[in-house]
Amino acid sequence: MICCSTYPSHNDLCGLCCNMLLAEFMHNKVEQQLRLYKKKEDEDDNVKTFPVVHETAGRLIETGINTLQKTLLLKKEVEVEKVQVELAGKREEFRKRMEKCAERQVALQKEQQKMRERVTKFEKFIADNEAKRRRAIQRYQTEVRLNEQKSRELEELRVELEQQKKIHSKLQKKIDVYRLYEQFLLQSIEKLPENYLEMSENQINSLMMRYETLSATHDGLVKDLEGNATQLEKLKAEYEVLKQEHEKRVVSISSQVAILQKQQERTIDSGKQKEEWYIVEKEVSREELAEMGQIYMAIENIAMKCQRKKKASLDEKPISSMNLDEKLDAIKEYMCDENDVYEMALNYEKSSRSIEGSGRRRGRVHFVE
Repeated sequence: MICCSTYPSHNDLCGLCCNMLLAEFMHNKVEQQLRLYKKKEDEDDNVKTFPVVHETAGRLIETGINTLQKTLLLKKEVEVEKVQVELAGKREEFRKRMEKCAERQVALQKEQQKMRERVTKFEKFIADNEAKRRRAIQRYQTEVRLNEQKSRELEELRVELEQQKKIHSKLQKKIDVYRLYEQFLLQSIEKLPENYLEMSENQINSLMMRYETLSATHDGLVKDLEGNATQLEKLKAEYEVLKQEHEKRVVSISSQVAILQKQQERTIDSGKQKEEWYIVEKEVSREELAEMGQIYMAIENIAMKCQRKKKASLDEKPISSMNLDEKLDAIKEYMCDENDVYEMALNYEKSSRSIEGSGRRRGRVHFVE
């Protein structure tokens, strides 16, 4: 049987354990009493008793049954009282044990609370130590990196120092070499005329600046000369090209002039031919004009005859004032009238043969006229 007294950590099972213990105790007690009762019955069955009888047989029979039942009932009551006393004792014992369990549970809870507080403090202490350890590690790593960086910088500075020492030694050698040139420049300055250089504290710098100015001017003049020479060569080349183009153009123009002269001669010849043709055509046109005049006169005569035969009214325009189209229209109108008359004559011929012959002759005479 598992109980909270055996395993103090199971605090929530304490009430259930108590009920189970009480039920188990009662069950065991009842079984024990039943076993005792059966054992006594077996013993009573084996023991032979001889009671003293003072009553009659019938009365004895009636009272014997009641006595036996009362005896058994008293025995049972005595046994029940014993069981109740034992049960009360067990309950008191169980209550005391439960009180002890409750006290132990309270003490255990307090101990657990203390343990939790100690664990919390310990965890906080561990977290603080871990944070301190991490910060210390980071600080250590940072310092290691800085130390390495400073070491590298120190090595670089040492290398640079060695290089600067080498450069210093080289410059010192150059100074020793250039000191000869300085002496030469000083001697040159002494030989120069007065006011040749600007007045300054360092005459050597003035002389060097003067030299640089003259050198730059010389370089500029040389470049200008080279540029002018190059430009002159270009101009010469362009002149040669232009000269060749001019000669080619002169030859081309001469050939064009010769061609134009030939064209002019051809034009003069063709002009003379056209002039001759014009004279010939002029003679032909005169003949054509004469023919046209004759045609115009014939048209005018026919128109006048048509107008006379038609017996024009006073409002009609005279032939002399008409143009060619109007004259032709007048002739056309006269011919249409004559044609109408001819058709009327043909119709009349159908009606009468005798009249048709005379009408036909008359129509023919008029048409011929």
